[in-house]
Amino acid sequence: MEDADVPRREYRDVLLAPAILLLTWLLLWMAQGIPTLCALANPCPAPDVRVAPALLFGGLMLIPAVVLIAFPAVGRPLAAGVRILAYVLLIGLAIVGLGAVLFSGGFSIGTL
Repeated sequence: MEDADVPRREYRDVLLAPAILLLTWLLLWMAQGIPTLCALANPCPAPDVRVAPALLFGGLMLIPAVVLIAFPAVGRPLAAGVRILAYVLLIGLAIVGLGAVLFSGGFSIGTL
């Protein structure tokens, strides 16, 4: 006999947060290979200038992802609010993190 009070979680609720996290980590990893731009007035940035923001924001994204996996939101208004806040934080950290990684060393277009 099934309990009517036990909230059921759909696969979409459980897999969306890890999918966002893994996709952002993949983009952060791929951004490491973009060549950096050396300004004439400033010295060239170090080759690993993008690693620290990628590690920082990639690690911070674990907190809302764990909250999203741990909290079922069905039937509880407080848990639903926590999940919405966690999604906003997760997506916000992904966007700000990608921006920090991409703009930390500048951009350059390779010449052929």
